Amino acid sequence: MNSQDKIKPIIKDFNEGKTADAFFQITDLIKNNPENLEYLFLYAKMCNQVNKLDESEKALLYLISKKHNSVDYLHNLYSIYIKKNNLEKSEVIIKKILEIENNHYEAQRDLAYIKYQKNDVDKAKSILEKIINQKSKDPFALNIYGLVLLKKDLTDEAKNFFKRVIEIDPNYIDSLNNLGKTYFDLEDLDRAFIYFRKAYKINKQFSKTLINLGNFLSLKDKNIFAIKAYKKALLGEPKNIEIYANIALSYAREKNFKESKKYYDIALENNNLSPSLKLSLSYLYLYKNQFDKAWKLFETRKETSKFLKSYNNEFDIEKTSIPERGSLDNKKILVLREQGVGEEVLFSSMYEELIGLNKNVKIETDKRLITIFERSFKSNIFVPNGYYSSNKKSLENFDEIIFAGSLCNLFRNSKSDFPHKPFLIDNLNKTKKLKDHQIFQNKNLKIGISWKSVVSVYGRLKSLNLSDFKTLIKNNRTFINLQYGDVKEEIAKKENQSFELYSFETVDLFNDFEGLMSILKNLDVFVTVSNSTAHIAAAMGIKTILICPKKSSTYFYWSNESNETPWYQNVEIFQIETSIEKTLERVNGVLEKL
Repeated sequence: MNSQDKIKPIIKDFNEGKTADAFFQITDLIKNNPENLEYLFLYAKMCNQVNKLDESEKALLYLISKKHNSVDYLHNLYSIYIKKNNLEKSEVIIKKILEIENNHYEAQRDLAYIKYQKNDVDKAKSILEKIINQKSKDPFALNIYGLVLLKKDLTDEAKNFFKRVIEIDPNYIDSLNNLGKTYFDLEDLDRAFIYFRKAYKINKQFSKTLINLGNFLSLKDKNIFAIKAYKKALLGEPKNIEIYANIALSYAREKNFKESKKYYDIALENNNLSPSLKLSLSYLYLYKNQFDKAWKLFETRKETSKFLKSYNNEFDIEKTSIPERGSLDNKKILVLREQGVGEEVLFSSMYEELIGLNKNVKIETDKRLITIFERSFKSNIFVPNGYYSSNKKSLENFDEIIFAGSLCNLFRNSKSDFPHKPFLIDNLNKTKKLKDHQIFQNKNLKIGISWKSVVSVYGRLKSLNLSDFKTLIKNNRTFINLQYGDVKEEIAKKENQSFELYSFETVDLFNDFEGLMSILKNLDVFVTVSNSTAHIAAAMGIKTILICPKKSSTYFYWSNESNETPWYQNVEIFQIETSIEKTLERVNGVLEKL
């Protein structure tokens, strides 16, 4: 009986799940035929299959010592190193295979995978584009290509590749998760859940699916269920630090700080904690008013993908510093704006203190805010965004470059450090002129409303519908539209026709902040979701009722254990807990007292 005849029944037993019998037979054959490389190779492949990786590696290294250029041996060896996450060794062996056989498909494909894992996405993309048509129905290659496209911000193309994989193999769990995660990042949570649920039905123990479901549930404020999903994922990946941090974050959202701190401490023992999760921990400390701990971790925002995408690749964020007492004396300072107008207004509350400390300052800002800041802080140090930061030579003229949010480390270390008075000043002439408008002449309560956050990453999660505000309609109230963006169609919808909402057609609410401030100044109260207008109103001292999701830890400035914000003295926060309708009824109760 030749070797192949002896091997066939062993393979059959192994494939039928009789692994113990199969291993007994193959080890017996090796013992009696120590020079037969076929037997040892089968043993190595079987060990690889059942994740006895060290045994498989040992056998393959011996085989390669006998046949240096065996592509089969080399191929199996690098697959072990990939499983062990030893990408360097894998890449060395793959390159050796490609020297022997330069068109080896799996070696090229897996080299692309390694390049992707090492964040060399351009090289990964180049390799995959050369080979992807050779085996156009290879789910692994198509899935990796989809991930590469995501890294290149080609989201629609990436989705098409994940869908293509699922058409080829409806049970390809990685692509189901990746497609779901893509929709999740686009805030299309319902569609994301469809794919996470499909992945879960295929394998209820797969950690990646459980983590995705946990993230979905946490974002939906179902944190107890999220924690259960994360803890189940830990059974499969007990060393996955991300899971510990996600559990900590979910406990934080449930206001269970004892459990939250316990899991964060486990996560923090490992230095591989991601910037976004360190940032989440800073939000937890901010919630507890532990500012000294919060601000150091808050600096990790500059390492998150959201932050990095906001700045030109030419700008070196690492050159920015964290100001400390005495560090800014006699230095030429450039302050850079944060990502959105809302946070820019928020952090501008520290500009007066900065200018008082050091007059040799320039501050980049959104051009819509320049005249407002000049008037409010009695200074002409404000320049348009990118005025200095987009020019390397200009940057050399500054001793310190600081992001506005980093000023917190210097000026906001206790609750008493936060502003106790309004700090943005409207254009008095414009405001006085607008006060004569007929809409402000009646004795009704003048209520401004805004119900959407258009440009925020979590905009859809923060937004309401105009129809949600119908609970507030009363004869003695006049409502004024302060929602920026094109909302004419929504206002005209049949369900909103009973809502008399006045719009100032001559004021561009998105671009004309001066006009917006004059409207706000003439209101009795402003009812809004979290958006840039909310920050402008709050900074002016306008009585502001803010409606936000219970999961307000995403918006650190509205999240505090006392259910108020230290940033603005005139904001009353209403978290949506049971329903939007009940929340608006509570708001109505406040309006009744005005």
